[in-house]
Amino acid sequence: MKNKGTSKKKVAYLLFADLRRPRRPRQFKPDVNIENFTDEELRNRFRFGRQGIGYITNLIADELRRSTRRNHALPPLQQVLIALRFYASGSFLQVIGDTAGVDKSTVSRVVTNVSNALIAKQSEFITWPTDAEVAEVKNSFYRRGGFPCVIGCVDGTHIRIQAPNEHENAYVNRKGFHSINVQGVCNHEGKFTNIVARWPGSCHDSHIFRSSNIGQFLEENHNSLDDGIILGDSGYACSPFLMTPYANPETPQQEVYNSAHTKTQVVIEQTYGRWKRRFHVLHSEIRMAPEKVCLIIGACAVLHNIAVLLKEPMDDADLPDEVPEVEVYDGPQQGITIRNHICNTFFS
Repeated sequence: MKNKGTSKKKVAYLLFADLRRPRRPRQFKPDVNIENFTDEELRNRFRFGRQGIGYITNLIADELRRSTRRNHALPPLQQVLIALRFYASGSFLQVIGDTAGVDKSTVSRVVTNVSNALIAKQSEFITWPTDAEVAEVKNSFYRRGGFPCVIGCVDGTHIRIQAPNEHENAYVNRKGFHSINVQGVCNHEGKFTNIVARWPGSCHDSHIFRSSNIGQFLEENHNSLDDGIILGDSGYACSPFLMTPYANPETPQQEVYNSAHTKTQVVIEQTYGRWKRRFHVLHSEIRMAPEKVCLIIGACAVLHNIAVLLKEPMDDADLPDEVPEVEVYDGPQQGITIRNHICNTFFS
């Protein structure tokens, strides 16, 4: 009888006892003290040195501070470091959280908040050349490749994403993987002067440009070569304000034109190369919904321009020195006359 009673007690314990593991208390690692690292060590981890990290933190600190009674609210510097580490590495949120000593959900929230704060500053860092700046930009581009009147170079680049739950087919690009097709325009320094990150990978570069604010602005306000032109590859329509190369050059002048066009327009390819090398999250598949991916792309564009502004060192080895083959645009070309004029006037 004694053994029988003991057995019943064990069964009752198994039926009604709380078998869940006791929740582990959250353990917070001490804040990272950037003063303990050299600038090189900081750049290896966060892509910015001490000055750059301080600049970014001061820039968005007000947006990151929250009124809270929590004992462990993350200060702005720690939020910036977590987000920069994510942008720089492209690691899983869980890995970033384990390194920083916070939950995966906290990393996700921090990345979103920092990205939103950076995008709110976009108008300060991603700007179209002013009338006062146009002459300097033209001269700098001309010294680079010998092409006149250039104020920017445009191209698209694909940022790989995981297959989304909605409209999945729209995100499959011509190379067969899911992506966001990002349009960028850069100046002679490799700074973005315009960025569009909202179109699925199946959209053609020329359609994105025609639909963009900068494309419509140039359509409405460009009057002559004095206003400046931008260079694009054969994936775009040749227009009075966007010059493309000759598909089949027939004269020595057209050959020289194409050569100067390539030497100049490749700056956007090199800009993308530096951008993706600095923020490796743009190189790997971003495992988030398209809306959040676009948020991260925009934030990294702002950070890229800040890096150029602060002259953060960058390894330029293996950057592209020519424009890759593209899907050729097949449609109306309204800039042929202007292109021939430029070719015959400046490359004869």
